[in-house]
Amino acid sequence: MKTLSILAALVLAGGICAQDSRATDEKRMTVVDYFLLLPPKYFEATPADWLSFLRQPKCGVVDLANGYMSCTGDGAQPEFEVALFRYRDGRPLLAVCSGELEGPDSLFLEFFEPGADGKMHKMKRSIFPVADSVTFDKSGGRTERGNWRFELPRRGKTVLVRDQRSGKILRKLTWNGERFQDEK
Repeated sequence: MKTLSILAALVLAGGICAQDSRATDEKRMTVVDYFLLLPPKYFEATPADWLSFLRQPKCGVVDLANGYMSCTGDGAQPEFEVALFRYRDGRPLLAVCSGELEGPDSLFLEFFEPGADGKMHKMKRSIFPVADSVTFDKSGGRTERGNWRFELPRRGKTVLVRDQRSGKILRKLTWNGERFQDEK
């Protein structure tokens, strides 16, 4: 009888722990929640305005289950993609990929983490081993570094680096919970 009581207590405790775990998962923030915490002037309009825009027909995708968003952009804002990755300890890492207004898409890749103020802040690029295809100096001069573009994953954790012209995959970089590493 004593063994049965202990077993019942363990089953009950396991059920309570599982219930608490589900409640925590339900409260976990989504890609949209973090997108809305990006700096208000990061895009041509606020993130909230872009969220409204991309929810229109044929203007974008919001995939909460996979932590992915894409937006077609408009005349003032190039198209962009957003993907949510998580560190091993559960902290979020938001990747934003965009192109030039009147040029190629997906040339720029930036990463954001939440700061002490609860807003998303741009972080150093040391977690990702490939530079942007194009850079600009302080005077606005443009320098082309390569002929590649980035493709964020709608599913999974692998960012593709593709040749701009042919679309051939040059590198596959997979998020390991700490940094992006070349897939072998």
